[in-house]
Amino acid sequence: MVEEIVPPVGEPFRPRARLLQLLGDQLIGSPRLALFELVKNAYDADAAVVTVSMQNVDDAMRAEICVQDDGTGMSLATLKDIWLVPGHDHKASMREHSKRTTKGRLPLGEKGVGRFAVHKLGNRVELITREEGAPEYVMDIDWAEVANAEFLDEVRIQIDTRSPEVFIGERHGTRVTVSDLRGPVWTRGEVRRLARQITSISSPFEDKTADFSAEIEIPDHNEWLDDLPDTQALVSNAPWKFEFSIVNNVFSWKYHFRGVPGIKLEPRIAGDSMVGLLLNPDDLAEQDKLERIDGKPKPKALRSTISLSDGIGDIRGELYVFDRDRDVLSKVGYSQSLQAFLDESGGIRVYRDDIRVYNYGEQGDDWLGLDLRRVNSPTKRISNNIVVGSINLDLETSTGLKEKTNREGFVENVTLTRFKALILGALAHFEAERNIDKRELRKLLSKDRSSLGAGITRPLKQISALARKNGLSDEMDPLVQKAQRAYDEMREIMLRAGVSGMSLVIVHHEIDHGVRLLEKMVAKGDNSDRVVHHARELVGVLDSFGDLIRKGATSKHDIRAVARRALDLNSVRLSNHDVEIKLESPEGASSSFLTELPLGLILGAVTNIIDNSIYWLSSRWSDSDGIAQKRIFMRVDANAFPEGPSLIIADNGPGFSDELSDAIEPFFTRRPDGIGVGLYYANLIMQTLGGNLRLLSDEDGLIPAEYDGAALALTFRNV
Repeated sequence: MVEEIVPPVGEPFRPRARLLQLLGDQLIGSPRLALFELVKNAYDADAAVVTVSMQNVDDAMRAEICVQDDGTGMSLATLKDIWLVPGHDHKASMREHSKRTTKGRLPLGEKGVGRFAVHKLGNRVELITREEGAPEYVMDIDWAEVANAEFLDEVRIQIDTRSPEVFIGERHGTRVTVSDLRGPVWTRGEVRRLARQITSISSPFEDKTADFSAEIEIPDHNEWLDDLPDTQALVSNAPWKFEFSIVNNVFSWKYHFRGVPGIKLEPRIAGDSMVGLLLNPDDLAEQDKLERIDGKPKPKALRSTISLSDGIGDIRGELYVFDRDRDVLSKVGYSQSLQAFLDESGGIRVYRDDIRVYNYGEQGDDWLGLDLRRVNSPTKRISNNIVVGSINLDLETSTGLKEKTNREGFVENVTLTRFKALILGALAHFEAERNIDKRELRKLLSKDRSSLGAGITRPLKQISALARKNGLSDEMDPLVQKAQRAYDEMREIMLRAGVSGMSLVIVHHEIDHGVRLLEKMVAKGDNSDRVVHHARELVGVLDSFGDLIRKGATSKHDIRAVARRALDLNSVRLSNHDVEIKLESPEGASSSFLTELPLGLILGAVTNIIDNSIYWLSSRWSDSDGIAQKRIFMRVDANAFPEGPSLIIADNGPGFSDELSDAIEPFFTRRPDGIGVGLYYANLIMQTLGGNLRLLSDEDGLIPAEYDGAALALTFRNV
């Protein structure tokens, strides 16, 4: 008997009914975030006001949450064909085709699952909605009943039509009431956090957000909402304000130091506009760190391009920054409430079309890595708990920034990495300006503090921890102990001699740089011999500084030979970065070029200056401009200044935008990746030797005209 062959039949997917329960319960991180989703839905419905009302929160059996808006409401067709269709692309299609609502809004939703956030809140949902001039539609959902059905297509949701009872007269909108609440009982603290979150849905710094606002009320406990901080009132007392924009790759910024009451430091305003924003290459995605075609290193400085903003669009930012020094806070006012506000609400939030993208800027969400940056440079960088800010994007053009399905930020992709890099580049400009006024503020408060804190103990502990992790303790521990002893001895000598503790930042600079390099070596799996060799170099740095402090390592040198030696040491780097170098150095025997100096440290100072030149040359001249565009000029002159011989270093980069007195201050830098002690280090060494560091101008007549960038002279004493 031949068995009958049955032709293949296509079988459909049959989603289980509990899928809707899973969408609401597991895709949304918290009840607060679920309510945030309902508020965003009100925005998409062209509402002007949405109110979140919480009733009977102390009674688990009677507690309910109501979210009501005055939006357009929904028709019966919308309820049946869109609301009850999970994953419907109605809003996504509107965004894709730039189809806006009557009020000109693009929908925030795009995945078609946000409406199921209500299940995170409770087991029963009543939805009442009405369009203008239409009847009222009522829909009840019992999630437990839905979940008990086997398949989703077997679930039937009843929609009743009635004469208006909620949206009577000319009123229209939607009301969602959730009861049989799930999760923990709402407490005062959680309600206050919800209130801050709901009311922050619109940027507090944008005037045009007045057409949409969110409110919260809790009739049984009105006192829970008493004394909620007024963001506008508090930020009005911030000493610093910074506004910026990146539009078509033009970076424009305005800085305002607004002063501190009771401290006689004049307010200051600065600003500028430039094509391309300087970025820290380490902040970019790997594919943006392109190697040169000839295999040479990447440029030290990178400027943004128009293509870097693809999928991001125009960016506008507004920051208000505080100083948490107790003496400053006491003069600003609202000291205790301000500190509590900064602890809970400090950070930089992101808005698209002036509606917030959660959870950027929430407590504990260091999405820009601000707190980590501040650990490495504590006095120079800002942290989340001293800034209240907003970054505003255009929803239509920021298509490369996709919100996660769980509504907790953007999907991690190349576009997001570029977005962060652009923001950090803008922050670097603010931090450079702020440090000028902050330094003066500290002087007036008589606070010359060393940023080194616990000395080099922290970075040395990092080295020890890395050594233990990689089985190198036997080789590394003796070096770490030697470094600590050398540092302690040097610090004691400096303090005994009355040298400012701030001078020790040079050690922090070198050690911190070394630790970060060591961490990279270990992460890359470098062999143990190289790791130990690098640790020995770190100890050598400390020893050389000790030599300088003891004044025991100087010897007689000819400045001409020093200049040639410096070029020899940096020749490979200069070649790799396509920098043309020219040295003018007189020939013949002459005692006028002789001076006493510690050779190693002077070479380090010259290398720091050359390193700065390479960076800023890269920022002005791109690789496509050709080798001959980047130039450094060095000249040895015995007669330029009366004190003694000089080593002049100039370039054709963008030049100094600050006074030398600012540039040589510790931690002052306009490099996004800079620590800000290179010139301080060079100046300190020159002063210790009785010489000086000068900023030259065209009027000095010491530099050829084509070197129109930065020009410095290291002037030594004759022996």
